[in-house]
Amino acid sequence: MKKISLAVASLVLSTSVFADSSTIDEAFKNSEIEGAISLYGQKVENKKAQDLAYGNGNLRLGFTTDSFYGFNANVEAKGNLKLGQQHGKDYKDGAPFENSALFTQAYLQYELDNILSIKAGRYEGEYEWLTDYQQGAVAEILAIPNMVLALGYSNKKSESGIDLSEDFHKPELTDKGVYFVDIQNNSLDFVTFNPYYYEMPDFGRFYGLKTVFDTDYFGITAQYAKSNRDDKVSASYEDGSIAHIEGIVKIEDFEAFAGYAKTHKDGGANMIASFGDTLSPFEDGNYVYDVDAKTWYIGANYSIAGIDLGVLYGDTKYSEDNFKEKELNLSIGYGITDSLSIGAMWVKVNADENAGDTDYNKYLAAVEYSF
Repeated sequence: MKKISLAVASLVLSTSVFADSSTIDEAFKNSEIEGAISLYGQKVENKKAQDLAYGNGNLRLGFTTDSFYGFNANVEAKGNLKLGQQHGKDYKDGAPFENSALFTQAYLQYELDNILSIKAGRYEGEYEWLTDYQQGAVAEILAIPNMVLALGYSNKKSESGIDLSEDFHKPELTDKGVYFVDIQNNSLDFVTFNPYYYEMPDFGRFYGLKTVFDTDYFGITAQYAKSNRDDKVSASYEDGSIAHIEGIVKIEDFEAFAGYAKTHKDGGANMIASFGDTLSPFEDGNYVYDVDAKTWYIGANYSIAGIDLGVLYGDTKYSEDNFKEKELNLSIGYGITDSLSIGAMWVKVNADENAGDTDYNKYLAAVEYSF
């Protein structure tokens, strides 16, 4: 289940295998501009805490140059405009915005047809444990049949959309970034093998394997990842791991799925998820990667008359005290035209008071016009 997000500004530069433009000037003249204008609103009703609400306007602009001898550039910027707030004079009080505008992407890219793709700068991560916006470089080797070998580095990351915008920052665990190897192998029909390795200098590493079996009517995803800290790192950071399995059944416009995830009883999986993730199915999922977390969930998606409906329910038991958090997500989306879409979601969380948390209801709504 995807989160509702609004992009504010993006400039995109893409690369073509061949030199479509004969000069740099021509490459810029043949560039493309795209973007979106969005409105977003969020309200959180807390059972035993202050309610929060805010509205946000979002503009996304994208600029992509034509290819020049395989090179092109990409720049993306996002901006936010405060439309209202229930509490606090500062937008940062009660609304997760560290900036009003941010260059989320700005990279130079080189592509050689079916052989190599390289980008350096700020880019959007598209890997299991490297998502959102990253600052660094990545090279994808495409020359091996049925395989994509990615080698990369990131020293900062940011999450930015219509509902929040972070400054680029170094994760808490390391100030030296992360090097990674990610392999996507599709040698077998219906099966994708995705082994990976991440190295955090002077802190630790994690590695694992994700396997996806996918057909027109059903699929299974299984994954295991393990982390090891360096000996000189504080013993408060334990080695960790996470195991996950999910099954899905698809019948025309309907799909039902169920899954289970478990983290290590001492180290959890927060180190593994420090540069991003795509594993948690929840809108919030506050404790999925915590120490000794056991998460199960079940859900369904259905499309009818252009309306997309979604439901997801599950709970997470975590820590040695066996705390529990339950979460329900209900979502609806509709594409009014090819360019105009609307969406809404209700998030209900039943938290464990013994853990010091409070129950809450969250209501999200978004309207987006793309061009």
